[in-house]
Amino acid sequence: MKPSPIFLSDSTAGDPSMNISSILEDLTMPKPVINDELYFYLMFILQGTVCQAITIFGIFTNIINVIIFVKQGFSDTINVSLLALSISDLSSLLLIMWTNLCFSPAIRDSNIPMVTTEVHLITGTWPHIVFTRITGWITAFISLERCVCVIQPLKVKTMFTRKRHVIAMVAIFTLTMGLSSFGYIPGGLGWKFYPDRNKTLIGIAYHLGEDGRKYTDAVSYAISGIFMPISCFLSVVILTTILVVKLNQKMAWRQSNSSAVIQSKQKSTSDGVVNSKERKIAKMVVLMSVIFIASFLPAVIVFFTGIIVPTFNYDKLDRNLVFVMMSLTNTAEVINSSVNIFIYIRMSSKYRETFLKLFKLKTTVNNR
Repeated sequence: MKPSPIFLSDSTAGDPSMNISSILEDLTMPKPVINDELYFYLMFILQGTVCQAITIFGIFTNIINVIIFVKQGFSDTINVSLLALSISDLSSLLLIMWTNLCFSPAIRDSNIPMVTTEVHLITGTWPHIVFTRITGWITAFISLERCVCVIQPLKVKTMFTRKRHVIAMVAIFTLTMGLSSFGYIPGGLGWKFYPDRNKTLIGIAYHLGEDGRKYTDAVSYAISGIFMPISCFLSVVILTTILVVKLNQKMAWRQSNSSAVIQSKQKSTSDGVVNSKERKIAKMVVLMSVIFIASFLPAVIVFFTGIIVPTFNYDKLDRNLVFVMMSLTNTAEVINSSVNIFIYIRMSSKYRETFLKLFKLKTTVNNR
């Protein structure tokens, strides 16, 4: 039975002061910045439409990347890392595609016995975040390898062998997924009764009590919410900065010695000159890293906002605003995972040649 309005209740009808104080309390009670109705509307536009369109495009581009790197083989050891990067990006896009679908009216208002706002967190959003961490660490590893290539061109082949590339990629995937699994310790999906709907539906079911969840949540947040994203982001920023500085120094040295005649190729190599192919790869990695940094800046801003503003958190008053902002960060991350194909085509002649052969465009292009 629907309760009577407070100003008509039998217990307060004869006491005007209680009526006024109750109304004032209701008026002064903090309200969320975004109510539920506006939240679902914004999420459908941002997450269910805009982000989904970019996601579908990115899935196709990363499938193409995987095919091309496999066809090229791994004589160039960097192809091992680029293939792993494409696999990580593809996985994150497939997972966020499911999250995006959960915000479409067709899924949300269907008769499927689940709470989509909870199910997508466990099955889509959190695994997607895990793979974005993997993407970040692979980007940092590639930047590190290019830094060594520019600083110590004679040692890079022995330091970054194909076997060590494979070991590094397996370690990044394994460690990141293993550390991120702490988020699943408190609970998972299960059948729950929801009084507001008077139904038993699939949602987040906790296996631990509230006290136990405090410790596991604290450990999970410290590892996956603070250490991993911040250290990964800073690593890419620092390594990219070093790479840009060293490239500029090499270019300045080359220009200052352009009038001198280099006596032999061996001498130029021993002097630490980076050949044109390696410079092109280094510039390509710099561009990829810059796009990564720009794409993950919104997530960093959201993170620090949650520290400064107490109500800006997943389980606090402005949780709807948090998820709307996260939809913007998801879109930025999806863009980062989708645009690498353009960088490869523009800056790698070998990739471009394989791409044209794959789609049988080489003859057409040559005839123009």
